[in-house]
Amino acid sequence: MISKKYVLTTTKLNVLKVMAEKDIDWTWVILDRTLATRGIPGFSNVATIVTNLMNDGMVDTVYNETSSKPKYRVSERGHQLLGQIGKVINPSDIP
Repeated sequence: MISKKYVLTTTKLNVLKVMAEKDIDWTWVILDRTLATRGIPGFSNVATIVTNLMNDGMVDTVYNETSSKPKYRVSERGHQLLGQIGKVINPSDIP
């Protein structure tokens, strides 16, 4: 359970939700394209948003031997937060 009050902007929430939809390691480019094709705010600012989510403990960095660039996935804490939010609001209300 997330015990401290955590301020999550709509943009960060949208990015976190998109990342949590699939159990994959995201690159900034793929995440940016996904947001753009869905018309979700945050595209073109993905690097900053993901870095902020990482600093907040909501996203983990994943390193792979086949790629020199890091990838990202929702952390356990991020999944917990999304679960708590889902209990409070209807997830279908969020774009």
